[in-house]
Amino acid sequence: MSTAETTRDDDPPEEDDGPRARFPPLSPGLAAGWLLRTAAFTAVLAGATAVIVAPGLHSNAPGRIVDVADGAAAILAYFLGAMLFALVLWGAFELVRARTPVVPRIALVAAGAAVVALAAFGLRDRLVPAFGVLLAAFTTVAVIAGATTCARAPHTRALAGVLFALAFAAVARLGAWELAMAAGERASVRLYGISRGLATAGVVLEAMGQLVAVTWLGTRSKLAGQVGSTVALVGAFLLTWGVAKGVHSGAAPWEAMLHTALADAPGVPAPYGLDAVATFLVPASLLLALVSAGQPKQVVVLVATMALALVSRGAFDAPLRALCGCTAAIWGVLACEDERAMWRTLIEDRKRRLAEDAPP
Repeated sequence: MSTAETTRDDDPPEEDDGPRARFPPLSPGLAAGWLLRTAAFTAVLAGATAVIVAPGLHSNAPGRIVDVADGAAAILAYFLGAMLFALVLWGAFELVRARTPVVPRIALVAAGAAVVALAAFGLRDRLVPAFGVLLAAFTTVAVIAGATTCARAPHTRALAGVLFALAFAAVARLGAWELAMAAGERASVRLYGISRGLATAGVVLEAMGQLVAVTWLGTRSKLAGQVGSTVALVGAFLLTWGVAKGVHSGAAPWEAMLHTALADAPGVPAPYGLDAVATFLVPASLLLALVSAGQPKQVVVLVATMALALVSRGAFDAPLRALCGCTAAIWGVLACEDERAMWRTLIEDRKRRLAEDAPP
C-alpha cells in the first residue's frame, strides 16, 4: 500500500458540527429583537400615560380615576425600566466583544454603567438637580459616541442623524437651564436672554431630529412608513390644537385635560416664539416612535432603536428617557456592526424600490 493511501486512510474523518455549522448563531441585534420591540412599544405607552394621560386627569377627573392612572403610570415605568436595564447591560456585554473602535466602545460602556446607576437611584427617589445634570451629561456622552459609530454604516446613518440632533438638543437644554438658574441668582436679564436662545436652539435641534426620522420612515414603505408618519404628524397637530383650546373656560374635557398635561411642555426657560412647536414635539415624538416600532418587514433592531431615540426626545435629565437614549445608542452601534442586518436592510430597500417602480 502506498504512502499516499496510508495517509488518506489514517486521516480522521471531518467532524460535522451539525446545524450549528450550517446555521451560524444569531447576531445580538437579531437575538434581542423581540425585547427591543417590546421595550419600544412599552416606552410609547408609558410615555403617553406619564406625560399626557395621568397629568391631564389631575383636576379634570374624580380622585379614584386619578389614582388608577397614577398607579398605571408607575407600573409601566417600572416595567419599562426593568427592560431597559436588561438591554443596556446586555448591550454593554456584547460591546465588549464587538469590533467597534476602542474609544467609542469604552465611552459607551462607561457612560452606560453610570446611566444605569443614576437611573436606578432616580426611579426610587426623585433626583436632585445635580444628579439630574450628571445623568444628562453621561447620557449625552453615550449618545454622541453611539451616533459617531452609527454614521459609519449606510443602514444606521439615519439613526446617527437622530442621535446627533437629540444629543446636541440635550446640551442646549442643559446649558439653557444652568444659565437660567444663574440669571435668577444674579438678576441678570442678559444671561436669561442667552438661556432662552439656547432653549430655542434645543427645540430646533429636536425638530430636526424628528424631521430626519420622518424622512427615514417615508423610505421604509408607502403605507406603514409614509402614511403612518403623516397620520402621526396630523395627530400631534390635533393634540397641540387641543392644548391651545383647553385654556378657555368652555373647553371640552379632552381639551382641558391636554392643556393641563402639556401647557408647561416648553419648559424653563421658554424658547423664543416656539412654544407651540415645543408642545407639538411632545406628542409627535410618541406617535412617530409608535409608527417606527410598528414597521413591518424591517430589521427590528433598527426600527426599535429609532423608536427609543424618539421617545428620549433629548431630555436626558429624566431617568427613563436617559435609559431610552442610552439603549438606542448601544444597540444602534451593535446594529451598525451587524453585516446581516445591513445586507437585509439594503436588499429590502432594493425590493421596495423595484416594486414601486414596476408598471401597474
